[in-house]
Amino acid sequence: MIYNILRPFTDLKPFQKAEFSIMLVLAFVIPFYWLAAQYGEAALVTCAVLKVVFEQKFKFNPSQMKWKWVYLVFMATWLAYLVGMIHTENADEGWFEVSKKLGFLLFPLVFLISDMSYLTKARIRMIFYALVAGTLVFFLANVLWASYDVIFLDYPTTRFFDDGLMKLYYVHHTYMSMYATLAFVFCYVDFFNHKKLKGKILHVIAAIMLFAFVILCNSRAGIIIIFLSIIIMLVWTFFFKKETKVGTSAIVIILVLTVGIIKLNPESLSRINVTIKSITSVNSNDRRLVQFTGYKQLLKDKWLFGVGTGDKCDEIVKSYESYKNELVSSIEPVPGAGREKFEKNRDILLNDILTFTNPTGNNWHVPNAFTSEYIKTDAEKRYCTLESVNSVYVNYIYIFDAIANTLNTHNQYFETILSIGVIGLVLLLGYFIVPIFIMIKNKRFTIIYLIFMLIISLNAIFEAIFERQDGIIFFNFFNMLLLNCLLADVNSTTKISTDEK
Repeated sequence: MIYNILRPFTDLKPFQKAEFSIMLVLAFVIPFYWLAAQYGEAALVTCAVLKVVFEQKFKFNPSQMKWKWVYLVFMATWLAYLVGMIHTENADEGWFEVSKKLGFLLFPLVFLISDMSYLTKARIRMIFYALVAGTLVFFLANVLWASYDVIFLDYPTTRFFDDGLMKLYYVHHTYMSMYATLAFVFCYVDFFNHKKLKGKILHVIAAIMLFAFVILCNSRAGIIIIFLSIIIMLVWTFFFKKETKVGTSAIVIILVLTVGIIKLNPESLSRINVTIKSITSVNSNDRRLVQFTGYKQLLKDKWLFGVGTGDKCDEIVKSYESYKNELVSSIEPVPGAGREKFEKNRDILLNDILTFTNPTGNNWHVPNAFTSEYIKTDAEKRYCTLESVNSVYVNYIYIFDAIANTLNTHNQYFETILSIGVIGLVLLLGYFIVPIFIMIKNKRFTIIYLIFMLIISLNAIFEAIFERQDGIIFFNFFNMLLLNCLLADVNSTTKISTDEK
């Protein structure tokens, strides 16, 4: 067993061993804590520089240099944020943003200058095993805690879902679902690389737990994306791998798991159901759509160059404030009410609504039946027409929360445009276009890479995933790893080994 673990380290030079070890640790800690992953990033950069100086003697891998334009596309994002400092008023925030985005420069630079020819498919698989292990350890630790609470402390089964599950410490469910989905996809695909039954069984067990983790995280985007990933993998299984039995078994297992989780907690898909009900309700809306309405005009006005790297947050909040004022102004007085008396009572009514929709005094206000009844009985007493209050109060409390919590756009495409303009959007789309271009040009398709791009591109619609290290480090590390594997496949000078021993 020890020999099998250590085998990938054989025949490696000292700095190669160190670099490979850091990659393994980085992949393992990414699901745990962004700061630990950031230390791993720093260690990887340091090791790569030392390796270039002392081991490579400033000689670079010609196969990697042949594709340097690809790495430069990814590095250009950081340069765009740096250039965005030219028209930034909030310099402190701007330099913070530039430093936060360093991963877009450092990871491509490391994978360009450091000779990665030793990264055979077997070693890359081991790095993905580290991701699987890290995700499962985090999941199981939280499940054990949740089980203890349910069994011995009489918690309801909702303890196993969303924020309740991650009580060990909270990792945003969007990012955790991304980690777990990629690990799930790897387990499914790598299942076919194992000849022995033991290896196949372990992959099935790991995939089942990772699928359950995504559902329990209760991320709307995560749930949608993992089912889309499963559909793609089933098509790949049936039509490319020609593994009908495996595909059929996968369908049965997924159906049983999904039904079982829903039976355990009928509210397991609650966030998706609530979103649908909110959007289709006459007097309700979705928070994200309200936020979009709040910054929509800013997006129209600043789409070409953006507002500047450091001014994005300030300008978004100003835009939210403007929309809030529009909502307040749209509340109409009852006939005969004086302007001063109406405005004073309108403000009292809105403050009462904020109180009733947030009785616990936390960061979020939630529309409820009590508030609706209060508006019905008191709106006109406060000299406001019932119809005008009903038409705006939900949007008002959502945009109030957006201002109070300084919320970003929750959409990476819009977030990028607002920061650095359309050039940033072009670079962002290039993340997905360039790898597909390489695959088409060289007629080599990697199912894991394709689904990885799906995970990133779709999550970017629902979350500004590159505004936190949780997303920046995860994307850049695994994107460069998969890109390196793809480019190595199309260069005969890089040795790739897939032998199972």
